[in-house]
Amino acid sequence: MKALTLFFAATTLVSLISLAWLLGTPAPADPRVAKLETELKEARLTIAQMRRDLAARPASLPATPAPSPKTLQASPAIEAPAATRSPQATTAGALREMLKNPAMRDLLGQQQAVQIETGYARLFEYLKLSDEEKAHFKKLLVERAKTEADLGLKLLDSSLTPEQRSQIIAEGEKNKKAYDETIRGFLNDESDWGAFQKYESTRPERTQFETMGRSLFTASGEPLSTQQEDQLIDLMAQVRQNPTPEQSQLARAMSNPAQMTDANLKSLLEFQRASNARILQQAAGFLSPEQLKTLQAYQEQTLGTMESGYRMGTMLLQGRKP
Repeated sequence: MKALTLFFAATTLVSLISLAWLLGTPAPADPRVAKLETELKEARLTIAQMRRDLAARPASLPATPAPSPKTLQASPAIEAPAATRSPQATTAGALREMLKNPAMRDLLGQQQAVQIETGYARLFEYLKLSDEEKAHFKKLLVERAKTEADLGLKLLDSSLTPEQRSQIIAEGEKNKKAYDETIRGFLNDESDWGAFQKYESTRPERTQFETMGRSLFTASGEPLSTQQEDQLIDLMAQVRQNPTPEQSQLARAMSNPAQMTDANLKSLLEFQRASNARILQQAAGFLSPEQLKTLQAYQEQTLGTMESGYRMGTMLLQGRKP
């Protein structure tokens, strides 16, 4: 169950990064998305403001005096005027409302489908699926991704009791077993099931590499070969799957938004830098000097994305200053 908590924390971070990526890119030429054009433009402005807020990061906000009991009795549901509300609270509220929009959730689902199409392309090829089989398999994977993302976002509710948090994790374990059984039955071959499981063990690394890594190596003029990609992804997964006890404890803690503090985030980034150094050292055995430089740039980019993802999470879901 602890491993599942870590998995949901990673899944939620990927979802937040995906949201930021989506809002920062032009809207696709799709008639179903046209009605969201205005909302997306406003959201991009909101994301830009969030980034400015994070860059400024004032030490603290001015203290706000608590309302008197008389005021609360007179108007218990009163809301502060927009002019007096903090920019962080306004930003978070707007983005939370966007996530409730069915059309926006559909758009995010489309993005997940694209990520699965690219991230699992080589597995689809290995399994030699027909067009009909591939479409069915992709549907299963997209449904699973949506379920995981929804549960991961639920875990980032700071008001959850320990019992509620355990119930969500138990629900995730139940869903995982159900999808595993369904996919295993669909593949109907132990060798193919084994290939799928191996592929799954590197899913976070493959998703991240497809999102940011490959384009960096391609632009460098010395892209990775297929073999080098596999070696690098396997290496990164191996390092992730063998954390120190301190890393495991911190990652579990930060699956709770109440623990997403500046101090914990700083420690998390330091741990990741140490892991990156191990990866860079071992990758020297199969990457050229120029490719190692690109790998180092990729690592710095993912560190920045990790930090902004966690900070966006606190603003998006809790409406508080990170």
